[in-house]
Amino acid sequence: MSEIKNIIFDFGGVLLDIDYILTYKRMEEVLGLPIHTETLPEATKEMLRDYEKGLTTSDAMISHLRDLSSNRPSTKDIVTAWNAMLMGWNPEKFALLEKLRKLYRVYLLSNTNELHLEWVHEDLKKHHGIADFETRFFDKVYYSHEIHLRKPDAEIYNFVTQDARLEPLETIFIDDLKPNIEAARLAGWNTYHHNPKDDIAGVMASILGLKL
Repeated sequence: MSEIKNIIFDFGGVLLDIDYILTYKRMEEVLGLPIHTETLPEATKEMLRDYEKGLTTSDAMISHLRDLSSNRPSTKDIVTAWNAMLMGWNPEKFALLEKLRKLYRVYLLSNTNELHLEWVHEDLKKHHGIADFETRFFDKVYYSHEIHLRKPDAEIYNFVTQDARLEPLETIFIDDLKPNIEAARLAGWNTYHHNPKDDIAGVMASILGLKL
């Protein structure tokens, strides 16, 4: 591995604590339907991919989910169920990012969406007093719904490489999903497949050979 100069973090499962099952369960309660990635209609899967890429609006996504159900749930109930997976933060990760940014160029690359990001910003302000998350901790952030690309499509890694002017061999990407890691490796990046149960500070210290 070449000397690492650039660190790219995934968001959920690496920096932000999440549990997808919580959203599946809550959405099943709200819609009155079995909800899982394997059981969703293909049209719904396509809608959710488009939403994650910012190709459709929150209102359209909510309306689509409502139309699946005979319960006719409220917008508030759907949004609450949608965001149920978002569990919050270990504040020690903020300190880690600040330490790393003094030594490296640090980026965030996330498959996310408008509603989740609204929750993130509100939670950061309310519970941590942070109103400048993207600029305080990162040289630049890449949210899928803002750049209209998503992992693990090859285009997103090429876009980030070019936009941030990265040397791939000097770049390491940390993600909790294997398909995202494999695609990043094909783009020439160094990678680390993170287990969300592991301490990310310890992981980074081991990868970089630092005391953090």
